[in-house]
Order: sequence, then structure tokens, then C-alpha cells
Amino acid sequence: MNKLKFWIDNARSVALPQSLLPCITAIVLSIGHDGFFWPLAIPVVLGIAAAHLGMNLADDYFDYMKGLPSGELRSTLAAGGSVRARMEKCHYILSGQANAKDLRNTFVSFLAFAGLMGLIVVVVQYLRCGLVSALFICFYALLALALGIQYSAAPLRLGYHGFGEVVIGVMFGPLNMMGVCAAMTGSAFRPDMFLLSLGVGCMVTNIVYVHSVMESEADKQLGKFTFAHLLGSKKAQTAAIGCFAILPFICLLINIILYDWSPWFLLTLATLPMSLYLVKSTWAFINDLPRNDRPRWWMGPMGDWDNYVKAGIDWFLFRWLMARNIDTFFCLIVIVVYIIGLFV
Repeated sequence: MNKLKFWIDNARSVALPQSLLPCITAIVLSIGHDGFFWPLAIPVVLGIAAAHLGMNLADDYFDYMKGLPSGELRSTLAAGGSVRARMEKCHYILSGQANAKDLRNTFVSFLAFAGLMGLIVVVVQYLRCGLVSALFICFYALLALALGIQYSAAPLRLGYHGFGEVVIGVMFGPLNMMGVCAAMTGSAFRPDMFLLSLGVGCMVTNIVYVHSVMESEADKQLGKFTFAHLLGSKKAQTAAIGCFAILPFICLLINIILYDWSPWFLLTLATLPMSLYLVKSTWAFINDLPRNDRPRWWMGPMGDWDNYVKAGIDWFLFRWLMARNIDTFFCLIVIVVYIIGLFV
């Protein structure tokens, strides 16, 4: 158990809500649809969690095998305030707590467990809904696996060519939610779920992308080429944050108009002030303009803020936590509105 906890902690389990919240949203929005089979929620959730942890460790493994930036460079950048430099990759290998073989075996084990959970779902839905449903479940899962591995592995190394943030959004949004929908109901494709998943994927993208925008220069010195570098100018970088922040509301509006979703889903507009402020504050940050990086009640929980300030990472966590809270509140509102609608 201690060994399992060691690897779960080093697999950045703190980020699990980024995959599990969209997963749970898709499960809840599948209730009441033809073919819904609630016991499958157990292997679905376990499989998504294991796959996420396995992908994080796979990213560490392929980065380590490619070669990590020198400790001296990381120390220099960390002293200058870089949060990315402080989060030293594969510290457990560098400290001698594990080796590359241990890491490889562990990420393969996590992915194998996720595959086992997926196999259970495929077999059940094949027996319940037929071959087409089973094949679509496999399609979503295998495409997510391929993208996740190619995030940092050869030959594509998508994360090294500026597509890492978009890949994360596609995996945790459309592939996650459409795959879960197929797993829970046997439905090969739901257009309304696809639209919602695009919006959720955009919000997840912003969680990682806003970090890349703020740390553009440090990332460049670390040899990390992000989506922010791919876009180039500060205006383009900020415009992308705005697009990722606004598109979820447009997707919901289309669902209301085309697929008879309840107008009550527009309660998600309660997160719009945070979305707009995220764009504004990021623009101010990257242009060294005056800004007030201070949590307000309507921005949601932001942890032990005084300690963040003392540690000198408040400038980073202010926007990162805001992006996380936008995604969290948006999904929770969608879940609550849908559940209430089932009983009204």
C-alpha cells in the first residue's frame, strides 16, 4: 500500500478532478437515456482515474528518457520565480527512490488496469447493445491512449511541438465524455454530449494553457515548446484564453436551441465573471500592467492564500486556481440542473 501511495502521489493525483469531473458529468447526463446501466459507473470511474495517473507517469518516463533540463538551470529559473522549474520532473528518480524501469513498469501497470476496466465495459455493452457500441467504446479509449502516449513519446511528441494543451483538452473533454457516454448507455455518438464535451475540454485546456502563457519565457529556457509559443504574440495568446473561456457557453446555448436542453442550464453563466476576469488578469500579467491578484468570494476557493503569498507562487496560483474553479463550478451546475430536471 505504501508503494501504491508513493506512485499515486508522484503521478500528480491532485490533478485527477480534471478528468474525473468531466467523467462524472457524462455519467450523470446519461441517466434516463436508453441503455443506461448504472453498475458500469464503477469500472468507468476507476478506469478513467487509472488512465490519467498512468498517462502522467508515462509523460515523466518519456521526458526522462529524452533528457531533463539541468538542475542548475532549474534552480536559476526557480529562483527567478518560475513555478514550472520548481516542480522538478522525476525527482523520485533523481533522488534514488526509484529508477526508470520502476517508472516504466508502474505506468504500464496503471494503463493495464485501466484497460481491464475498459474490457469489462466493452464486454458488458457488447452483450447488452451489440458490436457497434463495443467498437465505439474501443475507438474512444484507444484514441485517447494514442494521444496520451504521443503527448511526450516519439514519433509525434505533441507536447514538444506546441499541441500539449490542446491534446489534454481533447482527451479530458470530448474523448473522455463521449467515451463515458458510450460506456454507460451504448450510444455510439450523442451530438448534444459532443457539444458539451467541447466546452468542458476548452475549460480543461485553459487550466494548463494559462500556466503556459504566464511561464512562456521560463518554458522556452527549459526547452518546452507550448501552445503559447505556437501562437506567438501576446494578443493571440490572450485571445485563445478568451475563446476557451467563452466557447462552453456557446455550446450550451446551441444545446438549448437545437436539442431542447433546459434554459436552466444557463445558470452556468454564474461562472462568466470569472471567465472574463481570467482573460483580463492574464492580459495584465503578461504585459506587466497593474493588477489586483487578490481572491474574492465569487472566484471560489483558493486554498491557503497567505502561505501561497509567502511562498511566492500567488501570482501563478491566482489564475490557475481560477481556471480550475471555472471548470469545477460549470460542471457542478450542469450536474445539479440535470438531476433536478429528472425529478421535476
